[in-house]
Amino acid sequence: MKKYVLFRFVPTMGCNYRCSYCFLPNEQKSIKDTMFDTYAPEVWVEGMSQWSDYDVEFYMWGGEPFSIPGTFDVVKGWTDYRHVVCNSRIDTNMFFADEIAKRCPTSKVKLNCSWHREYEDLHSLFGKVVTLQELEMVGMVNFVASTENIEHLREEYGMTIDDLVDMFEKIDVFLNVASDINVFESRNIFKKKQVKNLLSKYTCPEDWHYLREKMSSTSCEASKSFFTVNKEGDITTCLGEDVVGNFFEGTLEIRDKIMCAQRCQSLVAYPFRLDNDFIPRNSLMSYVERNKAYRKSLSK
Repeated sequence: MKKYVLFRFVPTMGCNYRCSYCFLPNEQKSIKDTMFDTYAPEVWVEGMSQWSDYDVEFYMWGGEPFSIPGTFDVVKGWTDYRHVVCNSRIDTNMFFADEIAKRCPTSKVKLNCSWHREYEDLHSLFGKVVTLQELEMVGMVNFVASTENIEHLREEYGMTIDDLVDMFEKIDVFLNVASDINVFESRNIFKKKQVKNLLSKYTCPEDWHYLREKMSSTSCEASKSFFTVNKEGDITTCLGEDVVGNFFEGTLEIRDKIMCAQRCQSLVAYPFRLDNDFIPRNSLMSYVERNKAYRKSLSK
């Protein structure tokens, strides 16, 4: 088996939406710095050829990755490589869903599709999800269970969270019911407990622990396989700042596992911790299957 590497990219922190609940202040959402400021998309595509000795997954987030045109070209070019394996993840607000389907359709990418009700109604989102699901590109749909979103769902559509889960389940799409990050950054212990109880039927206890609870120190192998690539092509470890290689040169210094007690930034990260049995490869779809099984166990 080839060595495995997961590269994390941020095409831009800019975004075409100005959602009131976003973690990023609106003044930071103008598209300024991008992944393509120094190197054009075709250079990034060629750079991936340096990694043919690895099984490569990539993960893109932002901002909205597809709000800059170069992202479509890079996704199309990278996924044409045989060594870029299935189930790379891209987080998207779905505004550019039609362009994704036209310009870079591929079953190698699984999209984390978020519904932003301030900009798109449910039926419009659902239609886009159907289109991308037919291309085998949907990893999951993300619904933030904030008080405002739950009320909107009830008042605008006469639906509960369970109804929404069933709606997407009918087209074989997993609806992730996520907690409101603002609640967990507050000091309202009662509200945190209330939200945890609400979401306990949707998220398995193991994933909830790593997503929302305080981490203990443990050995972690992210320094061996999970790296961030900046716009210059420099490679750093998961949460580190030391440069350990360069994407365009195909160089990478593999370091030993480390002790880490920091909260993992997303579900692609905590499978590298050695205090769980999760598999780092294909992390998004593993999360989906794990939580599908958990929900099914509750319904027995």
